[in-house]
Amino acid sequence: VIDKGSVNGVYEGQPIISDKGVVGQVVAVGKITSRVMLICDSSHALPIQVLRNDIRVIAAGNGCTEDLQLEHLPGNTDIRVGDVLVTSGLGGRFPEGYPVGVVSSVKLDTQRAYTVIQARPTAGLQRLRYLLLLWGADRNGTMPMAPDEVHRVANERLMQMMPQVLPAASEMMGPPAPDNASAAGSTAPATQTTPAAASSSRRGQP
Repeated sequence: VIDKGSVNGVYEGQPIISDKGVVGQVVAVGKITSRVMLICDSSHALPIQVLRNDIRVIAAGNGCTEDLQLEHLPGNTDIRVGDVLVTSGLGGRFPEGYPVGVVSSVKLDTQRAYTVIQARPTAGLQRLRYLLLLWGADRNGTMPMAPDEVHRVANERLMQMMPQVLPAASEMMGPPAPDNASAAGSTAPATQTTPAAASSSRRGQP
């Protein structure tokens, strides 16, 4: 539960982030408080993109046991432990390029020829206190960004929010930035959002 509600303009479906990454979305709005579903909730699914190679998949909640799960991927899917996952912008709910998690486990299900992948959320969902609500982020009906543009925006946001999770330069296999691009963090993100602070009433609780 957060201490912002309809009097503050909060709406159902509104994306919520922390200073380290995506937290979840608003699912119920009262006058002065709102309830947030965390991305680790078993009923939550989030379109994401692998920063290293721009693969797009869905990250599902795992019952708030901390890690997210990427299921039913082909055995040859090129996702590795340590890969950084960011929002892809598909679906229009979450803006592109915000950090979601870092891959913590990659296991092959030999019986079904699937790769089961787990990722640790960057937001530290069990230790939440201050959150940001994003306005202007729900862009249903607009064209999503191409993977290379998401890659550029993600790098800018990661440099601002949490540069410690960026992979080494030798592992950055995504498309290069344009020649006239300014220094990371100095250009405005392609998706304009207006953050507002909120605090969680209980740490680690949705």
